Amino acid sequence: MAEYILKILARDADSLQFERQTLYPGRCRVSVTCEPSITGRLIGKDGKTISALRSLIRAAASRHGKRVDIEVS
Repeated sequence: MAEYILKILARDADSLQFERQTLYPGRCRVSVTCEPSITGRLIGKDGKTISALRSLIRAAASRHGKRVDIEVS
């Protein structure tokens, strides 16, 4: 779900690279690497876009008893 939304926000899905790490059962981290010109679009003004995305993903994951962290670099 996070990858789908980030690809739409980036407008250039090929410039994004995703890496998933399972930290321990029930918790994982999604690291997103992209070009500096796209990073600003993903983070948004004052971090509001990435904050809203993190809240959405946390809410969806918590329904399944899991936790997902998102990092953008």
